[in-house]
Amino acid sequence: MAESEYTDDETEYGGASYSQMVIMDAILTPFRALVSKTALRIYLNVILFLGATLLLLGVSGIAYALFYFRFIPAVGVGREIHLQFGDGNPWGIASFESEFVSSQPYDVAVTLDLPSTPTNRGVGNFMIDLTLYGPEPLSVLPTSGEAQNRIMRSRRPAIMTYNSGLVDIARKVLRLPLYVCGWRREAEVLEVSMMERLEFSRGTTNRPQSLRLEIQSDQEMQIYSAHVEFRARLSGLRWAMYRWRLTSFVIFGTLFWTISVASASLTWFILTWVMQSELVQGKTKIKEEIERTERIKDEPEDRSYMTESVKIKREDPEPQLLQSLPPEADYAGIGSGREKAEAYGIQKRRSH
Repeated sequence: MAESEYTDDETEYGGASYSQMVIMDAILTPFRALVSKTALRIYLNVILFLGATLLLLGVSGIAYALFYFRFIPAVGVGREIHLQFGDGNPWGIASFESEFVSSQPYDVAVTLDLPSTPTNRGVGNFMIDLTLYGPEPLSVLPTSGEAQNRIMRSRRPAIMTYNSGLVDIARKVLRLPLYVCGWRREAEVLEVSMMERLEFSRGTTNRPQSLRLEIQSDQEMQIYSAHVEFRARLSGLRWAMYRWRLTSFVIFGTLFWTISVASASLTWFILTWVMQSELVQGKTKIKEEIERTERIKDEPEDRSYMTESVKIKREDPEPQLLQSLPPEADYAGIGSGREKAEAYGIQKRRSH
């Protein structure tokens, strides 16, 4: 009775534990799939792909920035000219760095800040002479502006705005508080266009590295300041990239990133295919070498077996026993000796 109760309890306990194991196995099955070798391999590939994507995204942004600053020229390049007085007409020079782009149209303008003095207004028309020079500029350029490394020269007329006496008095009266407070001054700013759509040929020797500005007039003039400015006249792709900088960055950055990812993916697939092909070839060669080695090992064993069998046949003692029998031996003796020799040969073959 006690033995049957113990058996029932053991059966119930075993059934409960089996059910629990089945339930735990059903619960842990998805987690086993998540941590399997295939899943880990997929996780590793995804991490490598995301890392490479982010890296190529940064590289694409840097590449676009370099392309932008290389392709888009400086829209405005200006130089303040410090005029020299006391030696003929006022003149001044300025130098440039590599700030110009070949085959890019530029508009060149000279801005003069002139006081409204009776002398300046009495000068009337005067000339502005602007000369551009290539590399190796002269330290002091001649007044005539003649030099062998000259790239471009332009002379344009200029004149201050005419105002009649009555209009001039009325304007001064209206602006008198501004003049007194210092918010305005009795001066005029003249902007004279010197060159339009000026393009430089390819090569550093064809791009300006210095300039010379000269104010030519019959009478002495008073000048506050002089300024020369180069304005790039953008068109086409350069104009679009400069006008919509953010949109251009997104479009071209995405284009660079797509090309980079496609190139990297193609290179990865090619390398993977080559490595797998070499691995398969290596396995095939190893298998062939193993089969060849086994074949070579098997051949000597067969030959040794054949050699031993030949030796056994050659060492068969039956003819020797027959020859050792005397000629006068009776038939019964010969039969018994032959039987003994055959029995001895059979035993020796079995032992071998």
